[in-house]
Amino acid sequence: MKILIIGAGPAGATAARLLSKNHEVTLIQDKEWDKPCGGGIKRKIFKQMNLDENLIHHYIDKVYMIYKNEKIPIDLKGKNLAIVKRKEFDKYLRDLAVKNGAKLIYGKFKGFGYEKAIIQRNGKKELIKYDLLIGADGVNSTVRKALNLPPIPKIITHFAKTTQYKVDTCEFFFDFNLSGKYYAWAFPHLNQTHIGSVDKKSFENLCKYLKISVKPKGYFIPTWQENIQIQHKNVYFVGDAAGQVMPLSFEGIYYAIKSAEILANSIINNLDYKKEWEKRYLKKFKFMKMLEKINKTKLRSFIVKAHRLNFVKNFSVSLWLNERN
Repeated sequence: MKILIIGAGPAGATAARLLSKNHEVTLIQDKEWDKPCGGGIKRKIFKQMNLDENLIHHYIDKVYMIYKNEKIPIDLKGKNLAIVKRKEFDKYLRDLAVKNGAKLIYGKFKGFGYEKAIIQRNGKKELIKYDLLIGADGVNSTVRKALNLPPIPKIITHFAKTTQYKVDTCEFFFDFNLSGKYYAWAFPHLNQTHIGSVDKKSFENLCKYLKISVKPKGYFIPTWQENIQIQHKNVYFVGDAAGQVMPLSFEGIYYAIKSAEILANSIINNLDYKKEWEKRYLKKFKFMKMLEKINKTKLRSFIVKAHRLNFVKNFSVSLWLNERN
C-alpha cells in the first residue's frame, strides 16, 4: 500500500518510521525549522520508542508552581521530564523514518487532484498517487482545509527566548495577570530560557514580573475537543492536525508520537483508529479538559495552593506519569 504523509514533525515522522516496515511510505516535509516550543517531553518516550537520550539537553526532576510570589516545588519522582531542541529532535525522527525505508521529499502540499496529492517542490507542481494519506501538518493543517473540514480549535500564545532570566528547571506561573486563562512558563532551553504566556498583555506582565525586556513572537496551540474529526475516508489526521494536545498542560510532543503509534498500529492491523485512540486517551483528555475549565475560574487559587500538600502533589505527578506503554 502506498502511504503519503504530509508533515514530518514528531507525529508524521513517527508514523512514517513505523509504517515503512510494512508499506511504501512517502514523507513530505515543507522545510526544516525550529518550532517555537518549550521542548518538554516525558523522558520515558525515549525508552518506549527506542530513541537516543543524547538528544536530551536538560533533565528535569522537579518543577515549580508559582502563585502570588509563592514557589511550590513539585517532585517529579526522578529525572522524568526531558527538554529537547525541536529542530534537532524532529530531524532525528525523520532520519529514523528514512532509515526504516520511508522516502523523504522536501516540498509543500497544495491540494488534491485526480485522486492524487499535489506537491510543489523546486518551484514545480507534481502529482503523487497514494492509497492512504496522513495529515500531520500541524494546527493550521492545509490537508484539512483542502477537504473543507472544520479547522482545529486553537489559541495564540506569545513566547520568546532570553538570557535575561535564568532557570535550571521548569517554572509555571498561575497568577491571572501573568497567565490569562491557562498558565505562563519559563523553561531552560540550551543556554537560554524559553518564556511564554497565552496573550500579549499577559506576556507583557510576565516580562515585568521577571524584570526582563524582550519582544514576543506568536504561535498557535491546539485546544483539544472531543468532536474533532480525525479521519475522512482514506485520509487520517494525527498530532496537532488532529488536535491531540493534552488540555491544560498543553503537552504536544509526547501525545503526537504516541498518537502516531496508535495510528500506525491501526493501519497495519486494520483497526478503527478513532476507537483505538479513544480507548487509550479519551478518558484522560476529558478529565484534563474538566480541570482546564476549572483552571479558568477563581478556583484556580485553591487548586494551586492545594499543591502544598504532599498527597495532592503525588496525585498530580502520578496522573502525569502513568501512561500505558
